Amino acid sequence: MLKNIWKGKKTSGLIYEALEETCRMLKQEEGMFHAACTALLAGEEPGVDVVHEDEDIDVGERMVRRLVFEHLTLNPDRELPTSLVLLSIVHDVERIGDYTKSLLHLSRWRSEGFDAAQYATACKEIRVLIDPMFGKALAALRESDSTLAREVMREHKEIKTRTNRLIESILQDKDGGQANVICSIATQFLRRISAHLSNIASSIANPFDRMGGEES
Repeated sequence: MLKNIWKGKKTSGLIYEALEETCRMLKQEEGMFHAACTALLAGEEPGVDVVHEDEDIDVGERMVRRLVFEHLTLNPDRELPTSLVLLSIVHDVERIGDYTKSLLHLSRWRSEGFDAAQYATACKEIRVLIDPMFGKALAALRESDSTLAREVMREHKEIKTRTNRLIESILQDKDGGQANVICSIATQFLRRISAHLSNIASSIANPFDRMGGEES
């Protein structure tokens, strides 16, 4: 479906522009995610202003919606399924920005002993698993690569399993302190980012009615 847009086949410039903006936003969020995780998990200053960048992501989402609406107003009989898919994708992209910003805000409560916390290492391992998913999701989107998209979805499935186990372990630790609370919340944010990346990939790999679901 999206492949024809990139090739310029039977599509309007408005939809092409909307898809380009969506890809730009996702690429931008890769840097935001790195910066937020650096602040929370490494205790270092983020390299970018994540809050400001998230505001730019919000602007981008509104632009994509406006472009799609304008396209459908001018061409009500053309590319309706593609337009709906694109609106779903950009919503997932926007939500990634929100959760990334939440990771940054969580870093305010990071103490000097966080690195030694029992579950901090597990959070760092999950972050490492998520890092390459950004590039893969973006490549799948740009190339309409269903094989790569399914790889992202399978990676999220593994992250779901690992985060479920981690959260259960944290909740069973009756002696956990503030660091455990931070790890628990961070784990949920990381999982949601992974889920939205999987949702984006599912728009390439799955039929329209299975978008956001597991690999079909």
